[in-house]
Amino acid sequence: MADPLSITASIIAIIQLTTKVVSYLQDVKHAPRECQQCAIEASNLLSLLINLRYHLESATKEDPWFTAVTALNVENGPFDQYRQALEELSCKVRIQEELEKIKRRVVWTLNKGEVERILQRMERLKGLVSIALELDHLYV
Repeated sequence: MADPLSITASIIAIIQLTTKVVSYLQDVKHAPRECQQCAIEASNLLSLLINLRYHLESATKEDPWFTAVTALNVENGPFDQYRQALEELSCKVRIQEELEKIKRRVVWTLNKGEVERILQRMERLKGLVSIALELDHLYV
């Protein structure tokens, strides 16, 4: 079984990637609705992940809810799937150099189907993290 510190480290990495992707999404000029929706969902999930991180920092392996949180951090589990969704967003939202202006502009390259899949993964993780946080309150 993993310890709280290793799960916390995973969450910190996801928090950092989420922050980076949200920053990219916010820089998209004339952002399509799907881009805005991704930014909103990632921002909402970011606050839950930060909350979970601080709960884990004071947790021990013996805490009853810790097992539920550990299940989120398995290979191909919710955290892994969310990390993959963020990496996909990060690759699709790329910075291009405009030769004549030599300034940066972010380009949105996702289609609606890709966005819907990513948003579904985000929503699933958001629900699971919310449940994990609620379980913590039950045992306090």
